[in-house]
Amino acid sequence: MSHSPFFFGDWQVDASANRLQNALRAKQIEPKAMDVLVYLCRHAGEVVSSEALLNQCWPGLDTGDNPLHKTINQLRRALGDSASQPKYIETIRKRGYRALAEVRFPLGDEQQAPKTHWQGAAPFPGLKAYGPEHAGIFYGRSQQITTLLERVSQQIRFGRDFCLVLGPSGCGKSSLLQAGILPNLQTAQGFHGVGVPSSSTLDLADVGKGLLLLSLASCLLDWDIDDKPALADISAQALATELATDPAAPLAKLKAALKGSAYRTPRFALVIDRLEVALSSPLFSDDERHQFITLLDTLARSGSVLVLSACRNDFYPQLVSHPSLMAGKNSGAHFDLAPPTRSELLQMIRLPAQAAGLRWDSDADTATPLDEMLCSDAAHNPDALPMLQHVLQQLYLSRSDDGLMQVSHYHQLGGIEGAIGKTAEDAMAPLTKAQRDALPKVLSLLVTLREDEQSVTSRSARWSQLTSAQEQALVQALVDQRLFVSHLQQGEASFGIAHEALLRRWPRATDWIDKHKAALTQMARLRHQAQRWQQEGRNSAYLLADGKPLQDAAALATNPLFSLDADEMALLSASQGKARRRRWSRRGTLLLLSLLTVTAIGMSYRSQRAEKHATEQRLAAENLLGYMVGQFADKLRGIGRMDLLNGISNKALDYFQSVAGDDSGNIGFAGRFQHGQTLEAIGEVAYSRSKTDEAKHALLTARREFLPLLNAQPDNLALLKSLGANAFWLGQLRYDQADWAGASDWFSHYLTYSQRMYSLAPADGNALM
Repeated sequence: MSHSPFFFGDWQVDASANRLQNALRAKQIEPKAMDVLVYLCRHAGEVVSSEALLNQCWPGLDTGDNPLHKTINQLRRALGDSASQPKYIETIRKRGYRALAEVRFPLGDEQQAPKTHWQGAAPFPGLKAYGPEHAGIFYGRSQQITTLLERVSQQIRFGRDFCLVLGPSGCGKSSLLQAGILPNLQTAQGFHGVGVPSSSTLDLADVGKGLLLLSLASCLLDWDIDDKPALADISAQALATELATDPAAPLAKLKAALKGSAYRTPRFALVIDRLEVALSSPLFSDDERHQFITLLDTLARSGSVLVLSACRNDFYPQLVSHPSLMAGKNSGAHFDLAPPTRSELLQMIRLPAQAAGLRWDSDADTATPLDEMLCSDAAHNPDALPMLQHVLQQLYLSRSDDGLMQVSHYHQLGGIEGAIGKTAEDAMAPLTKAQRDALPKVLSLLVTLREDEQSVTSRSARWSQLTSAQEQALVQALVDQRLFVSHLQQGEASFGIAHEALLRRWPRATDWIDKHKAALTQMARLRHQAQRWQQEGRNSAYLLADGKPLQDAAALATNPLFSLDADEMALLSASQGKARRRRWSRRGTLLLLSLLTVTAIGMSYRSQRAEKHATEQRLAAENLLGYMVGQFADKLRGIGRMDLLNGISNKALDYFQSVAGDDSGNIGFAGRFQHGQTLEAIGEVAYSRSKTDEAKHALLTARREFLPLLNAQPDNLALLKSLGANAFWLGQLRYDQADWAGASDWFSHYLTYSQRMYSLAPADGNALM
């Protein structure tokens, strides 16, 4: 950047001439100001500390911040910028400065001589990531390589040798580490004295269940100094045990081994690829994740191991839940890798081809060179790098004898969008129908969902999981076309998808995923539930609920496309057993409730019959008593023998009091009327025996029974007749006591009731008898 003109916003920057120019004017600036501007543009979008600028532009001088402030002000004046409303250079209080405007190169401006003359196979790795062997043709990431190397050096100075590269799927994280960072650290000089005599890579997508620490131990055993193992005379299993219980011992051996290195600051490099797998895969328990990530932090702090890791940025929420992974964020341990710019894409396309002696065809209609067509199409594609590298690889394989990359073949591939699908279909074409029909089973082994049950991702499968010759032939055909990769996983032959772009760009795969999205969702849910169940000691609270969750799991067990592992089958079996027990328990409860209901109905029926019989008996007794104190009493009055009612009246009174208690209102109208008649008969009997007080009490009590009934039935002749008799006897008592006024009042009541009675009686007068 410092030797080739480039654009910074509206300004063209010519660093070699210390000149800024736009359409209106040109500005000459001091060399130091140009150094500061170039450094800020090299780190465009990043916050660059004052310390970093001073070390870079005024190396070895203790000048303080004043020269830097003056230089920034000079740059702002030259660019027509403002500190309060910056468009080009922003001041970040207490942190440093940031270049805001876009930094870009004109087409072809970054064409430089290739680093080497390529004599290997295809200079484009296709869907696979660039490796250290591709360092000579790894272009387009020089700015990112420089920045990340400086971050590595900075983290080592801080005492925690850990850097994490974050970015979307397909932005080139793995390639940056393998082909950009490691080769620069493994040169004779290293970078700023930091060198890597030996390195190893752990791709977590290839790690099986329960093998995290064993896989990590195997990587450490690959390290050597001058062909001598750094950790000798120990097995991977024994080393894994030491790492889990006492990592100090193997770390001390690693530190001792590095003393023989020629680097000033030597480190063994451990590259952890696809860290998101450890953060989210149901293959690993929370305890395993925590132990593994804690161990990475221990290695990074040991002073002997540089840990470089790559992680998809859509897994950032899971990343945040692990403090050790976030520990160095504010000090630069996290590096956000953005998709390549147009200029960087051109370098990735042109320079490897130039190194391999390739030429570019031009479109006959538009005269546009194929390399520019590729750059333009890739710039608008979310899967830019894997799709671009796949197309470039296919164009290389079909090049002409004189090394011409042909536009016609690019169109046959379907361009950037259709290339993977076209290659996959070409791989399927020679296969038999039975072999092509094996694709759903193969995809079921490779495709899974994340824990959010929405995002599609891939996993590795073992060749031994293929159950037929047709499945094996299909996988081999896709491996031959570089769409699948075959590798060893813990010593077992395995295979996987070369890049997840295949799942997004191959219509057969996308159609299968859409068709089986429900089953994939159920499979992911079952896998994560089985993991939680195991983590909780197979607690019954974590079993599948009876109903749809259990039905879905049972359906998966019978689905020929999907296979449940031992933990998932154990969860399903335990859940079904619990559901059966609960169903039998419910049935027993329902049966018991049914028996109790039948018994209650029977007892209720018997109770109702008994109550009915008792009611009938009570009514019969009340009718008899009513006759005795009513009609029979009238006959006795006629012959002057009311004394004969004494025993009957007392018995009747006892009966009514036993039925109604103290509240005679409980026995209804007829009962109360008969109660009143009984009291009246008792009063008459008491009068006949000259017991005036007893007679008066009984007659007044009878009146209190009658009056409320009269309010309810004012035209009841029997009631009026009883009230008239009651008033007559009360008047007679007053008369006998020479209470002429009281007697007159009661006789007046008697006449009133009698008149009322005669006015209501039928013409023949029978009702008055």
